[in-house]
Amino acid sequence: MLASETSIVDALANSLSDWAILATLALSFGVIGGLIAALANRLWFRRWPERADYDNKLGDSAHTSMLGFTAFVLALLISNGLSTLSQTEKAVRAEATSIYRLGRELDAIGPSADAAKRALVSYAQNVAKDEWRRLAKLPISLSPLAQKNLDDLWSALRALPDQNEGATPLRSDLRADLSKLTSQIETSRSARLSAATMNIPDDFWILLVLFVVAASVLSGRDNARHFGVQINMMHMSAIGLAVGMVIILDNPFRGETSIGPEIIEQVWTP
Repeated sequence: MLASETSIVDALANSLSDWAILATLALSFGVIGGLIAALANRLWFRRWPERADYDNKLGDSAHTSMLGFTAFVLALLISNGLSTLSQTEKAVRAEATSIYRLGRELDAIGPSADAAKRALVSYAQNVAKDEWRRLAKLPISLSPLAQKNLDDLWSALRALPDQNEGATPLRSDLRADLSKLTSQIETSRSARLSAATMNIPDDFWILLVLFVVAASVLSGRDNARHFGVQINMMHMSAIGLAVGMVIILDNPFRGETSIGPEIIEQVWTP
């Protein structure tokens, strides 16, 4: 296993725009695929200038299988990436709703809940400013600042008095509601980490490269003229575009096509 594949993907996604990623991958796959085909023809397939019909059919079948498998896997990964992006955005919006509802309940309690409200506001700000960038790049992690805010929030909720300076006593079920909302926030936070760490393993990239190289080699089994070379490069470039889409969708918190932190940040402002 090559341990650098994930780092390369992370560097590409964090340093280039989506269009630049697509263009870079399309150009790279097209050029490299064309070179591999030319070298395979010159160094290997020219040893057998005459082949039987069965050999040609076998080569066509193997070539089609390689390309078909590559396209199938890439289609599955793109579909999974789009689904993960949609589900994660839904979960983040649910977390924002829980933060808003908890803040609204704390405002209704009054001054005795000020410490809890400050911890909640700090949590939202640290999630947006610190945790989001940690989820977007390797090594992926949650923010210790946001975790401390959650710990402070739990402590402040536990310290709430049963009655606020002679005001109406707290409802008997209010503590349970506050705890439930806080638990929902923690669950949503764990789900964000899970979505960010569902990266494509290095083994996949190795497998994909091997299949693309094999398909490029089989493209060179005949002496290609200019038209054939262009068709082969266009085919490989299309695969490069699909790989670029996989990289773009690999992490829902990274790059241009990602979920923005403003969903959480704008719920409560200091």
